[in-house]
Amino acid sequence: MPANLSKAPASRPFVPVLLGTEIAGYGMARAFYERYGVTSVVYGTFPLTPTSHSKFIEVRIDPDFSDPDRFVEVLNADAGRYAGKVALVVPCGDDYALLLARVKHRLDPVYACVCPEPEVIEGLLDKATFYKQCEKTGVAHPRTVAISGPEVPELPFGAPYVLKPSDPAAYRAHPFEGQKKAYVLSGRAQLERTAALVYEAGYPGKMIVQDFVPGDDDRMRVVNGYVREDGTVSLVALGHPLLEDYSPMAIGNYAAILSYGDDGIYDMVEKFMRGVPYRGFFNIDMKYDERDGSYRLFEVNPRAGRSSFFATLSGNNLAQYAVDDFVDGGVLEPVRAFDEVLWLGIPRSVFRRYTPDSPDKRRALELMREGKVGTTLFGAGDRDPRRLIAMGKLWLRYIDDYRRYFGNRELDA
Repeated sequence: MPANLSKAPASRPFVPVLLGTEIAGYGMARAFYERYGVTSVVYGTFPLTPTSHSKFIEVRIDPDFSDPDRFVEVLNADAGRYAGKVALVVPCGDDYALLLARVKHRLDPVYACVCPEPEVIEGLLDKATFYKQCEKTGVAHPRTVAISGPEVPELPFGAPYVLKPSDPAAYRAHPFEGQKKAYVLSGRAQLERTAALVYEAGYPGKMIVQDFVPGDDDRMRVVNGYVREDGTVSLVALGHPLLEDYSPMAIGNYAAILSYGDDGIYDMVEKFMRGVPYRGFFNIDMKYDERDGSYRLFEVNPRAGRSSFFATLSGNNLAQYAVDDFVDGGVLEPVRAFDEVLWLGIPRSVFRRYTPDSPDKRRALELMREGKVGTTLFGAGDRDPRRLIAMGKLWLRYIDDYRRYFGNRELDA
């Protein structure tokens, strides 16, 4: 899909200050560039391929940047670089969102921090607390039990089971052989064995055991949006994932999304977000449950999603909602997105081969033929040869990954 490179000024000078050098940081920087023609300053602990050698990104690396005191020291030392501008600080990962929320009161006043309060983020990232909030607001979610050790109590639902960490950062910090982002387990013996492996590795947090909502990738839905400082939900943009990643530590990441709109889903999302209360970018994963026709919320992430560029591709540039809130004074009318576009996080050949046939896949192929298709990583005239070579290698790796993992996507033994 051709990039929309029409630039438009904001009411005051500003500079995007993005936290995280991964693909989400690149997508947000590209959104700022396409809408306003600005270069983003992207901070991180180490350089990563997606944000390297980009014409609209300045990367600043500090190996201790994730330490709270060093984080504050680095940003405050750079505050003079942004004098006379609004420095919009946008976290592009869960860990950075929580870090920013906890220390934003220590930052120089030049920084406008696009994030909610720390207790809000903590409540969302802790899965047990999150599901209680779902119950409070009357929003459907999978039946859930939290465990704090390898012993699994009697459960009010049967197999298959989903097992995932309540604290993903702490879980990643305690690796073990065969570790996955999440598990779908076919029986109680497998559930108990996997829980034992997690806690033997030293993981200190809770694990979430869930009722498995039946269905494949095409039952998932994802919503990206923005809540202004005054509490207005100024954007909700809905995507229908058609294919996911199957490599072990990326399992569940979306690989192909068809954007569309649904007022019923939007009503549910806005009801939940108003009840938190929330501010800034958000990303919601949910799944359609054919057993009762509900959409069940899985999680709310306190930042725009890894695949959130689908919203920008569909004509609802994410960056403009933060600028509207912190620079222009909140003048945009709230938007519920309905336009169709196909976002791909994989080569087109992988999408064609591995996405199961369905009316939605056929519609996606029509959009592809019409040119209503795009990716986060390629576009906006970002054509430094070093970047294109590195991204080409990354892109081709997906072909090998799907050959290796797609056929092994059944329930964990």
